[in-house]
Order: sequence, then structure tokens, then C-alpha cells
Amino acid sequence: MNIRLFIGTFLSGTCAVAIAMPAFAQNSDATTANAQPSAVLTQGDQNAIVVTAQKRPQVLLDVPQSVSVISGESLENSHAQRMSDYLTRIPSANVTESQAGNSRIVLRGINTAGVGATVATYIDETPFGSATALANGGILTPDIDPFDLARVEVLRGPQGTLYGANSLGGLVKFVTVAPDPSAFGGAGELGVEDVSHGDLGWWGRAAFNVPLSANAAFRASGFYRRDPGYIDDPVLGRDVNDGKTYGGRVSFLVRPTDRLGIRASVQLQNLRSNGTNEVDLDPDTMRPVAGSLEQMRILHTPNDVDYRIYNTTIDYDFGPVALVSATSYGTLDQTQVEDGGGALAPGVGLDQGMTQRRFTQETRFASSGKQMIEWTVGGFYTHERNHLTQNAFQADPATRQRLVDGLILVDLPTRYTEYAGFANATWHLSPKFDLTVGGRYSHNRQSSRQDTSGLLVKDPIHLAGKSSDSAFTYSVAPTFKLNDNTRIYARVAKGYRPGGPNAVSADAKPNEVPFQFAPDTTTNYEVGIKTRSEDNLFSLDVTAFRIDWKKIQLLVQIGQFGVNINGASARSSGVEFTAGLHPLRELSLYANGSYVDAHLTADTPEQVGGVTGDPLPYSPKWQWTLGAEYDRPLQGSTTLHAGISWHYTGKRRNEFDPDVGQRRLPAYSQVDAHAGVDIGRFRVDAFAHNITDSRGISNVGFFGDVNHDVPAAVIRPRSFGLALGYRY
Repeated sequence: MNIRLFIGTFLSGTCAVAIAMPAFAQNSDATTANAQPSAVLTQGDQNAIVVTAQKRPQVLLDVPQSVSVISGESLENSHAQRMSDYLTRIPSANVTESQAGNSRIVLRGINTAGVGATVATYIDETPFGSATALANGGILTPDIDPFDLARVEVLRGPQGTLYGANSLGGLVKFVTVAPDPSAFGGAGELGVEDVSHGDLGWWGRAAFNVPLSANAAFRASGFYRRDPGYIDDPVLGRDVNDGKTYGGRVSFLVRPTDRLGIRASVQLQNLRSNGTNEVDLDPDTMRPVAGSLEQMRILHTPNDVDYRIYNTTIDYDFGPVALVSATSYGTLDQTQVEDGGGALAPGVGLDQGMTQRRFTQETRFASSGKQMIEWTVGGFYTHERNHLTQNAFQADPATRQRLVDGLILVDLPTRYTEYAGFANATWHLSPKFDLTVGGRYSHNRQSSRQDTSGLLVKDPIHLAGKSSDSAFTYSVAPTFKLNDNTRIYARVAKGYRPGGPNAVSADAKPNEVPFQFAPDTTTNYEVGIKTRSEDNLFSLDVTAFRIDWKKIQLLVQIGQFGVNINGASARSSGVEFTAGLHPLRELSLYANGSYVDAHLTADTPEQVGGVTGDPLPYSPKWQWTLGAEYDRPLQGSTTLHAGISWHYTGKRRNEFDPDVGQRRLPAYSQVDAHAGVDIGRFRVDAFAHNITDSRGISNVGFFGDVNHDVPAAVIRPRSFGLALGYRY
């Protein structure tokens, strides 16, 4: 349930990085980390790029679906700091973010801005984030710092067969660098970044790999980043949205025999944000009401989010069959203060806490080696305990001091349990033709309880709900091998998002307030071609797709209840492309883009405000990136490198609104550049982001401020930075 809708019922009657270091001492699963310079295009020898999109090592060219790979080297060269720095350069991908720690990923336009996620997130073998819409999973997407990553795999289109719940639009998979028993290695970096109209940021990071024996190794990394602010408040001060991010990873790998491998890892990350990235816009003109980077709030709005990920993965080779067992436990803890602004009452704020605890076990068997039929069969179990707490309080608008706590107190614990079985197989019918098919059956049970009390609640309210549902997802993908370097494929695939219970009174009428909302599903149809020239001078991937979205889950307010319901349908169709050209030994050119038409095909309930033909929120029709990378060896061990990119995001609309409709968000561009030199083990790099100082809007907030203006999050202004790195 969304507190914003709920609290509005009781109040005024209205609605509640860092740079990735150079990879070192890597195993073969991290091949892409040294393959290509572009943050959005895998170049070089495509036959050497290995991904695990289908849960088995596979050459990227042979994966019969639309996949983008961002290598660790690409993240380093582009000086990516946050997820929004690199995922938005992927075709048909967008990130909406109002504040560090509050992010949503959108792939192929599949988004209606509800509280459930439409894109699944994995860190190695761990599904991270909540699978249920009752735990704000859609707006708490983990923003993993890109330091010490081997690569990021982005799978577009539903991935329900192998990855299950919430992969309606696709999947983002972070692949970390594994310990390597073959060699010592290490790296460190210090950097500083100055943001125009704002503050100064800096970072430090280090990683090292230690072989313990011929069959065991230990790897550790850590980072600390001070994030500069750039939003001013005339009362609360300058650069109120500054913050810090810090954390690390420890990983241990041992292979007692040639057949058995065990890898255990612990990853932690803390985000501390002192304010939102929002500026106040006039609701009619959508122009700033004061300065171009200024907001006015009564309350400080910090947001603290902590990630913890524990995983043990065991693999055993039986010969013709290989076993993988992945046991994971992930936690997310958030504490946040929101300024209710004029949408509720002057001086009303909200303390919100969210805890997520998720245990996952996956066991799968797969065929080994090259066979006529390559197959994977597995089972999956996950159990979640989530807890949302909220406290509405009153503050003095003049002094900003709290006056009264506990106006409304909400306590919402939920549980989610899921069992699933899946299978996937590729049949090599001939040297020229493959057929890949898969299926997954999932069943989940959920329960929720909601206790509401407080000074504005006459009688405490105690509500409860339970639900269960099942889903079958499938995929079929034939592939034709025109030659060694060209693949033509088609794919039909289904994805789903679990339903769940609504915590409502037993006296409520089911035909007015549903006790349960059903799963929503997407069915994807796509055809594509992947081709490379024999000398790797040119590469091109093109995909045309259509996605039908049924029984869309929507968040609405019905009387005294904020509930999830099913309503409306939508369609997303378009074309995505990625192209690369290597005209000189030292020069690489790349381009990618997408055209996506994502819109409703049926009216939403009147409480939501969407009608047939309305575009889905935050989905630009046009989006592209153009860039170039230059690397030239000089004397000895000295290498010069430089690059520039231009990214364009087209016009979009925000969430549906029954009162004002969808607001139009203007298109914007961003130009980034970098240049530096490697001298032996040292690296010096200078970079600039958003050179034209664009004010692109990435998200429009739900609450208005005390003047009922529109709070809109903007991208970071122009910034310049310098980094010094060392590796051994």
C-alpha cells in the first residue's frame, strides 16, 4: 500500500560512484571486462564476449534475444558513478530518480509508476529487491556502485522463464569480478569532481586479489564517495542534496578438486542523501519559479538506504551434467523523511521506514559441453519478510521545528513465499538452425497486516489480507545462422509480476474494494539480426519488438483505502539498434538508439486518470547515443586515450493524473567527454559530464511544495573531474 494515498485520506481530504577500477586477475567469466571501450556497445571480437544471460556461459552473438553488455573497462572510461550514468545509454532504457536511493528502471516503456517493479535486478546469482508490490520494490531499485564489476548485462523484454517475477520489461544483472588463484593483483584510485552551481565531491577506492593456494583465492574491495550537491534552498541552505556512498565486497573462492568450486561473498553498500534532486516548477509553464536549481522546503528530507548481500554458490561437474546451487540472503533498510508540502497541510511531514529481508535458494542442473541439445533444469525458492512503517508529523513552517509526532501511525508487515520450477533447452537442429524453448511454473503465497493509529485516527484500525496465485511463463526463440558472424532470430516470451493481498476491512464490499489483485503479464514478440564483419571492422544489432501488457497493476485510492487493482492494458512496440565502426586501429565509433511507442490500449479506472492512447510514463519515443573512443600507444608503456559521447532523450510524459492529466516533459541532450594517459602502472584522467549544462528532467514528484508548485528532479549540472589511479 502506498502511504501517500493513505495519509491523504485522513488529512485534508486529498490523496500518500564511483568509477569502476580496471579489472585485474580475472577469470574467464569476466572476459568482457577488457573487450571494448564503449559504455553502450560491446565491440572487438564478439566471439570472445561471454555472458550468462541464459544462466550458462554463452557467446553474446549466440544469445537469441536483445542483450547489451557494459564492461568494467567501459564503466571506468565513461566515469560512471550511478546507475543513471550508464543504464540510460542503453537502447530503450530509462531511469527515474528523485533522490539517491529512490530509483526506478524502465525498459521498453513498461511502466505505469506503481509501487511494484517491472524490471528484475540480479547481483551475480542473487535476485535483489522485493518481489511484491507491497514493499515499494518499484521505487527502491538497488543502485549498486559500479566499482570492481566485471560487467553489467541488460536483457530487454520479459525474462520470466529463467528469472521469474518482476521481469515484465527485462532484467539488469550485475556481474562482480571473481577471486583468481593465478596471480596477485590490486588497484587504487583517488578522484575529485567539481559540479557547476554546486559543491565539490571526491572519492577513494581500492581492490586487491590474493591467491591463497593453487586452488583458492581471496578478493576484497572498498570505496568511499562524497557526492556533491547542487540544489539550493533559500532557507535550508546551499547544495542541500549532497551525500555520501560507501561500502565494499569480500569474496572467497576455493576449488578443492577439479570438479568442485565454492564461492562465498559478502557485499555491503550504504547511501546517505541529505535532500532531493528536485527544483520547483510552475504547474502551467513547467518553468522554474525561482532559480533553475532551487527548491523551497519546510523540512530537511534525508534518505538513508543500506544494502547487504550474502551469497554462497557451489558448482560441481558430474561430467555430462553440471550442478549449480546458489544460496542468498539480501537485506535493504531505508529511513526517509518526506516534506508533505501543500499537498497535505503546511508543515506536515512523513517519516518512513522500509525493511526487506529476502532468502533465496536456487538449484539447477545443466548439460556440459557442446551437445545436440543443451539444457538447464532447476528449482527456485524465495521467502521475504518486509516491514513498512510511517509516521505523519507536524512541524512549524516558520521555525522548521517538529511540534507533534504521531498524527497518523501506520505499521504494515508483509510476507511473501514463492516456489518455482523451470527448464530451458537449445536444440541444434542443424549447423545453421537452433531452437531455444523454455518454461517456468511459479506459485506464491502472501500475507499482510496493517495497523493504523494516531492522533487523527479516532479508532485504531486493524486490517489483514492473504493471497495466493500461480503463473506459467514461456519462451520460444528460433535462430538462423546465416554465416559465422551473422544471426537472425525471433523470440516470443512471457513475463509476469505477482499479485497480492489488499489489507482492507472485512466489512468492505469486494466489488468496490478488491481483497486481492491478480498478476499482470507481458507477452513479447521480437525479431532481430546480429552481424559482425569478418575483420570486426563493423558490427550491427537491430531488433524490432512488440509487447502486449495485460491486467496492469495500478495503485488507486478507493474511499478510505489505498489499494492495488488490475485495470487497463497497454502495448509497447518499437525498434532498437546498436552499431559500431572501427575505421582506424586507434579509433572506435559507436551509435545506439531506439524508437518506442508505449501507450494504453484501454482506459484505466477513473481514479487513475489514463485513457486509451495515453503514453506510458517516462518512456520517450526517441532516444539515442553517439560516441567515439580513441586509444593510441605512445612511447614505451605510455598510452593516450580520449572519448566523447552525445546522448539524447526525447519528449516524455509523467504519471497519469485524474485532475491535471499527464505533464509534458521536454527533450534534453547530454554531452560527456574524457581524456587521459596511462604511464606504466599509473593512470591520469580528466573528464567532463553534461558539458552543455542541460537541465533535463528525470522525474516529477508526487507532492507539491508549500506553494503547490511541481517538484521535478533534474540531471546533474555540468561537472569536471580528475582521477589518479594505480594498478599492480
